[in-house]
This record gives sequence, C-alpha cells and structure tokens, in this order.
Amino acid sequence: MGDDGATVEHGPGAAEAAQPAGEAALTPEGIAADSVRIEEERRVLSIESPGRSVIGSAIVVSGATLVSRLLGLARDVMMAAMFGFSREMDAFFIAFTVPNLFRKLFGEGALSSATIPVLTRYRLRGDPAATRRLLGTLAGLLVLGLGAVTVLVIGIVWLLPPAWFHDPGKYELFRDYLTVLLPYVVFICLAALQAGTLNCWSRFGMPALMPALANLVWILVLVYIWQAGLLSQPHTAVLVVAAGVLLSGVIQWGFQLIPLAKLKLVSGPKLALREPGIRETFKAMAPMLFALAVFQVNTFMDQLLAELLIAGDGAVSSYSYASRLFQFPLGLVGVALGTAMFPLMSRFAARNELEKLTASLLNSTRLIAFIAFPAALGLAALAYPITELLFGGARSEPEMLRRSALVVALLCISLPLVSVISLLTKAFYALRDYRTPTRIALLAVIVNLVANLILLQTSLREAGLALGTAISGLLNLALLMLVLRNRLKGTILESMRAAAIPPASERLAQPLTPSTLRGIPVSILRSLLVACVMAAGAWLVQNALYLEFGLSGRGSRALAVSAAVLAGVVIYAGLSMLLRAQEVQQILTLRKRRAA
Repeated sequence: MGDDGATVEHGPGAAEAAQPAGEAALTPEGIAADSVRIEEERRVLSIESPGRSVIGSAIVVSGATLVSRLLGLARDVMMAAMFGFSREMDAFFIAFTVPNLFRKLFGEGALSSATIPVLTRYRLRGDPAATRRLLGTLAGLLVLGLGAVTVLVIGIVWLLPPAWFHDPGKYELFRDYLTVLLPYVVFICLAALQAGTLNCWSRFGMPALMPALANLVWILVLVYIWQAGLLSQPHTAVLVVAAGVLLSGVIQWGFQLIPLAKLKLVSGPKLALREPGIRETFKAMAPMLFALAVFQVNTFMDQLLAELLIAGDGAVSSYSYASRLFQFPLGLVGVALGTAMFPLMSRFAARNELEKLTASLLNSTRLIAFIAFPAALGLAALAYPITELLFGGARSEPEMLRRSALVVALLCISLPLVSVISLLTKAFYALRDYRTPTRIALLAVIVNLVANLILLQTSLREAGLALGTAISGLLNLALLMLVLRNRLKGTILESMRAAAIPPASERLAQPLTPSTLRGIPVSILRSLLVACVMAAGAWLVQNALYLEFGLSGRGSRALAVSAAVLAGVVIYAGLSMLLRAQEVQQILTLRKRRAA
C-alpha cells in the first residue's frame, strides 16, 4: 500500500522499508499470509477472546466507558457544587485545556492513530523483540520530547507579566494551575500509547477502564478537600484538584504495565531510531499532528475568546460543564465503536480487503445512527432539567444554569456528526491516508473559528461555540464522505459479488446485498424519526411530573428526569422492536451468541 493509501502494489518493489538483519520484509503478500496464520491461531489457541466481534469489543469499551462517564459525571457534579461558575473554575478549565491539547496531539490523537496500523503489522509478523524495540523507543521519545515541552511552557507562563492580560488576577490563577497540571501530559501520553498497544492485541477492557480510575482518583481528592475544610480557600482547593489530576495520570500509566507485562511487551525507554516502525510512525504522525494542533489550538482559542468577548465570570465554566455533559453520550457512541473498529479496519487495509472495509463502514454508520440519534435528541429535550439537576448547587446561579443548558442543547447537534467523523477519519488512517483528513480538518477549523467569532458576540454568548462546532462538523463530515466515496468506489460491488465470508470474519464486514444496501439509509431515517418521538415523549413525562403535578426541589427534579429517561428508553426500544429494526435483532443475536 502506498503512503497515500490509494493503491496497493505487488511484487518486490512493494516491500516495506529495509528491515534489520534476520527480519522478513513487510510485503502485502507476507501480511496476507500471516493474517491466515493469526486467524488459525485465534481459533485453536484462543489468542483473542472467544466469540469477540467488533460489536462485542465495542460493548466492552462501551461498558467501561459508561462506568468512566458515570464517575466523570459524579466528579463534575461535585465540582459544580463545591466551586460553581467561579473565576477559579474559569482559570482551571482554561489551564486544563493545555495538557489536554498535548494529550490529544501525542496521546490519543496522532501517536495512537499512527501507531496502531504499524503495531498491527508487527503483531502479524510475530516478532516480540521488534515490537518491544518499537514501543520502548516511542516511550523514550515521548518522555524526552514532552518533558522538554513541559519545562518550556511553564517557563514561558512564569516569564509573561500578568499586567499584559485583561484580568491579571485570573491570569495568575491560570499560571498556578497550569504549573501543577502540565507534567500530567507525560504520563497520560505514555498511558495512551499503552492503551493503543493493548487494543492491537484485542485487550479493550483495561484501557477503557483507565479513565474511570482517573475519575475515581479525582473524586477522592474532592472528598479530601471537602473533609479538610479547604473550600474556604478556593485557590488552594483548586490547586489540590490539579495535583489530583497529575496523580491520576501516574496511576493510569502504572496500572497498564500489568497487562503489557503479561503480553511480554514491557520495555524500558530506548532510542532504537533505526527501527523501521519508528520512521513509518513519525512519517504518518506529521500531517496528523498539524491537523490536530490546529484543532486543539482552536479549542483553546474558543476558551480564550469566551473569556475575552463575554463580560463577567462564568462563561468558560458554563461551556465547560456543558461540554463535559455532552462527552457522556459521545464516549458511549463514537469513541467505543471507533476504538473497536480501528484495529479491524487496519487489518482489512493491510490485506487489501477494501470490500470488507466498505461494508464495515456502512454498517457501523448505521449502528452509530441507531444509538446517536436518541442520545442526542433525548439530551437536547431534557437539557435544562438535567443541567439544573446536576449543576444546580448552592453556588450555581439560575441564569448560568440556563446558559449552560442552551450550550448542551446546541452541542447535541454535533453528537451524530462527531461520531461518524471519528469513524471515517480512522478509516482514512487505516488506509494510511493522513493528508486528506488533515486538509479537511484544517478547513473545518477555519470555518469554526470564523463562526465562533461571529456567534460569541450575539445573544447566544458561549452557546455560539456549540453552534459553530455543529456548522464546522457538518462541513467536515460532508467532505470526508465525498472523498472516501471516491476512494472506495467499486468496493460495494465487490462486496456484493462475494459468495461467502470465512466464519472468523467480523459480523460488520459481511457482504452487502442490494436489499441490505438499500436498507441502510432507511434504517438511518427510521432511527431519526423514532428518536424524535422518543424525545417528545421524554419531555412530556418530565414536564408532567415536575410542573403539572406541582413538584419542586432537587429530589423531585431527579424523580422527573429519571422517569423521563426511562420513558424514553421504553419508547425507543419498543418502537424499534415494533418496526423490526435490524439493529435490535443484531444486538439480540450477539447477546445470544455470547451467552452460548
């Protein structure tokens, strides 16, 4: 496969970069032969969990992600109750964006996406020593590079005079929090590299549980702050929160060493720069780093623009609380399926089985729509009741709650868009085409920045950021679909010609037929319509319980919201089963197979 992922050459000229002595070249033919061996070992030696499909892996990730999101939600509720929409929280959220920027760049983003296809082929070769060299070198480069960046950034923020900023006091808060938070980058990026490695070996559970562990540490720190009586000193209390975040990164890195040791993949830091996978990884990372850097800097700029263009305190906190609530369904929809799909798509691309890649993309999009539409519309319908329930503590003003609820409602537009964008972007990465999503993302970021500059100065205030995200996301999705459609042109027909698929093949990669192909847009439209009915029903139940029956108070709000969510689940599941939605049958079949 060429660097742009568009073609696959055969013959001696298609060999990968020169290998060290004694190692076989990574040719497409060799990869295909090794893949057959891996499938046989899988059935005989149970290298991977028996009966585990992509949907099954996605369910594992979703379950662990659900635990993480629930703990994260409890953490945010505690943060809002203890600190509210204060200037300390504004400064903390802006400071926390900086390590998140580097985490997205070098951890979960470019490094993970560039490494997984390389690690997939290393695994197919069956050479643990080469894999350890690759992982040790990547870890060593991360420590050296990110350690230097941490020292440099901390030095810069302490050299800049606070008087240069519109609110010197808030800048000093930001500087203090950032100094404690930034070393977190080194450990969380090492943990992200570990997680990507474990995913390549079909170990999804432990990496997916790491964010839950981090949230648990954060919660314990908040409990300590409460019991120690530090709330009377909000600046000191938030500094302790920042130290807890740093501790959570160290713990995530340490815990994932255990499953890596069992796989005999633990290696100390190395600098084997001649290892072929290093060159290939960094060649793939370069364009992705550019795209992600632009996007993450744009996210940081969004926070700064909200601070600069909106009068008073609380705008950054309002958007941050809403964004964290939005991340709850996003992690269960887009992240879970995308995480489980990426190694599989990499295998399809390595074997040049593009018809399976196309089938898995179309079926995955249908599944995302089935889950994302009810999650997005349900959350939008209940945005204010949920925001008031979760963040309506004694330190939260009613006006700020209404503003944050509007942000939640507008962010919901982006839920299905971002979920599918994540899936399609990983498809390009599996095809080793890193430039196309980079260019498209850059254009979308420019559109997003312009939209934010305009919308922030309207009555929407910080909610304009959410609407700008939806506008740029729609453009991003449309362009990705257009380019990928041309790239995979003809593979649908190849899938239809397939007479049979080996038993070990993934369920989502089964051959398409004319009826199943026509059924995909029908399924997506049906999911949207049923989700609309569900959202209306959920809102009516909440409204009836809380208003018409004269209920009041946080306990009554919790009862009304819980009843509305339960009603929504019943309505959506009932109508989907009544309409014989294929997604329901697929999930039920999976459950029966796993039970057997």
